[in-house]
Amino acid sequence: MPHGHPYHGYGAYPPHQYPPPPPGHPMYAPAGVMYYPMHPAYFYPYPPPQQPVDPVQVVDGEEEVVPELPGETVELPWSTYRWVPACLSQRSIPPGALRVGVDADGEEIYAGRAHHEGHIMPAKVIPSKNSCYISFRGEEILKDQFEVLVPAMFAWQFSSNGEVPPGAVEAGQTASGEKLYFGRVTHDECTTPGKIHPSHGTCYYPFDGEERSSAEYECLVLM
Repeated sequence: MPHGHPYHGYGAYPPHQYPPPPPGHPMYAPAGVMYYPMHPAYFYPYPPPQQPVDPVQVVDGEEEVVPELPGETVELPWSTYRWVPACLSQRSIPPGALRVGVDADGEEIYAGRAHHEGHIMPAKVIPSKNSCYISFRGEEILKDQFEVLVPAMFAWQFSSNGEVPPGAVEAGQTASGEKLYFGRVTHDECTTPGKIHPSHGTCYYPFDGEERSSAEYECLVLM
């Protein structure tokens, strides 16, 4: 390298084709000093050329111009959850299941649902006890085949008398087609999930071998 011509780390032009600055520019170092072999434009790129702007359209009062907007696909929050099949005999509780309560002995309870006599019933799933219960006609019923709720973003909102807030999670339906929603109730210092039955004005939940009910409850909703 000839003395007095600093090395810039690239040939006549860098890969991005920006020419080096003219002699005397502050970028040049004194004779004999080598630059790090990377053009500053890699870190501080030249501003991109300005895109042409469409001229403003002037129309008379008889013609209406409707602006065109770019298309956009938006996934609604209440489509971001799924029910995953599970089975007690196979101990196949899927990962990521939604925790909705705590049993009397501190064991965690998860949201589930199960088929029963033509209905789809919200259920409580306790993996540590290998159990899934629904409440139906005054009884607490153990189910082997069921589904577990795997969530996106959920919250609990207080409600009563069979009413449910917007975004309530539809967890099942009766044989006649009425929708059932996922709720939970605090009973004897336990938080246990159940089914909100709007036409009955209550939330039923399985507890200690029986079907209990409460007119006041929390409803699971999607954010």
